[in-house]
Amino acid sequence: MTGANSTAQQTPACISDAELFMDELLEDPSLAQTREERRRLQLLTAKAEQNCLHCPLLEQCLYDAVVKHEVAGYCAGTTQRQRQLIRHRLNWRVEGENLDIFAGVHSGHQIDHDEVLRLRQANPTDSLESIALRLGCSLSTVKRHLRKERRGESIGRVKLAPVSPSVEQVMAAYQDVMGVREQGRRAA
Repeated sequence: MTGANSTAQQTPACISDAELFMDELLEDPSLAQTREERRRLQLLTAKAEQNCLHCPLLEQCLYDAVVKHEVAGYCAGTTQRQRQLIRHRLNWRVEGENLDIFAGVHSGHQIDHDEVLRLRQANPTDSLESIALRLGCSLSTVKRHLRKERRGESIGRVKLAPVSPSVEQVMAAYQDVMGVREQGRRAA
């Protein structure tokens, strides 16, 4: 059955060999304390690297791991440190996960500073949490607006979202970082 074989060939190694990619040493290389553990980490990393380099999803996986998400462990042919170096070359920072969503707060909309102050003045005995719920924002947002008012700080303009690097820029930075690593190996 060629259909089953072609499906198996298209399955990324991180799925077909999930145990390798979820190994605790690849997830957290700092756990490799003994000589045997460091040697095992080298072998696991080499095997994972070969699997990733032959994966048809490498480019998209690398882009997502560098630009969109902070991924722990080995991913897209790179270690967490290598992805940090790639981001540094691209002058890119991955934003932290928005945990407000789990609290029922919808981010992405601007909260009116004057509305926060108006609600606080109109309801001085209400909790800040209840004001946050009415506005559909987090408690920390309400506190931030009230703190700025108390300090007399001006309310700045909305920051424009930075332009994400292109796939080509990520791949070029990846090649630079991996090239630096290869030169370092030859020099040693």
